[in-house]
Amino acid sequence: MDQKVKIITTDILNPWINLALEEYFLESLPKNHVILFLWQNKDTVVIGRNQNPWTECNLAKMEEDNIRLARRITGGGAVFHDIGNLNFSFILNRDIYDVGRQCGVIINCLKRLGINACKSGRNDMTVDDKKFSGNAFCFRGQNALHHGTILIKADKERMSRYLTVSTDKIKSKGINSVKSRVINLAEIKPDLTPDMVKREIITAFQEEYGSAAETVELSAGNKDMWPDDPSFRELMRRNGSWEWCYGEAPEFDITLKNRFPWGGIEICLKLDEGMIKKAEVYSDALCEEIISELPGLFINSRLGSELLQKLNNSKIAMSNLLKDNDIKDIVLDDLAKWLENEF
Repeated sequence: MDQKVKIITTDILNPWINLALEEYFLESLPKNHVILFLWQNKDTVVIGRNQNPWTECNLAKMEEDNIRLARRITGGGAVFHDIGNLNFSFILNRDIYDVGRQCGVIINCLKRLGINACKSGRNDMTVDDKKFSGNAFCFRGQNALHHGTILIKADKERMSRYLTVSTDKIKSKGINSVKSRVINLAEIKPDLTPDMVKREIITAFQEEYGSAAETVELSAGNKDMWPDDPSFRELMRRNGSWEWCYGEAPEFDITLKNRFPWGGIEICLKLDEGMIKKAEVYSDALCEEIISELPGLFINSRLGSELLQKLNNSKIAMSNLLKDNDIKDIVLDDLAKWLENEF
């Protein structure tokens, strides 16, 4: 069966709608289809699936300046979106998912604009050793999502105002501030605009995956073009809800924090006679599937050997969560060794 290519663009600037669209496309993607979704958010902090907004963001300043908070379904850290930033989403079947190939579309797009970019590590793209694009990933059944940002003319002053990056993370990357580690592409090519980048991404995407069988432009002013599906409406409702964006911030008996090469983690536990009755796990790690499973492992366990045994047993139970099982083993081994010392 031939691969079908679809390109979707939108002038919608509401993060809760855009993230609902993205997740809906991921969950409903048919076999042998590839989607490129290009979108922008206005004045929004987007946190990773497992992050704690109370520690990652300056919520007081965000409220004062009318900045939205949104939570995405992928792992990784918090980012600030404004209309000087362009977001891309590759949504495709898992059997053709290839981060290098997908990043290559962005790199080739910029090459056409006279900018030499490269992939850096697992989830960044850089120019002159400075980050202009952070990427994150998610799998649902046989489908995969790879999305990221492209900083073009983003307001870096506001970026640093709303994001409270931990000093441990800054030290681990050898940098001094949020502003110092990122670059706007317009600093290299001053006449660059998001529309210019958007056009070249579409060209580079079609060169890599084939001509689009369908091109869709979703408009904020024409809801008839939006998916007519209760599941999409439920995703929009959830994305804008307090429960999804903020979650609870209850008092815990034990809070443990550490940073590993794969990301930072904060484990919060509420106990009753030594038994864990409530657990929250926050992290900027990309492997959101593993982090999301951890609270369920902790609840109704006793601190110590019982909990450590559950972590070790979970290696088998989680074997199908990630395409890269090496990451799973590294994360769970690191956690088990750390917690063994803590307890």
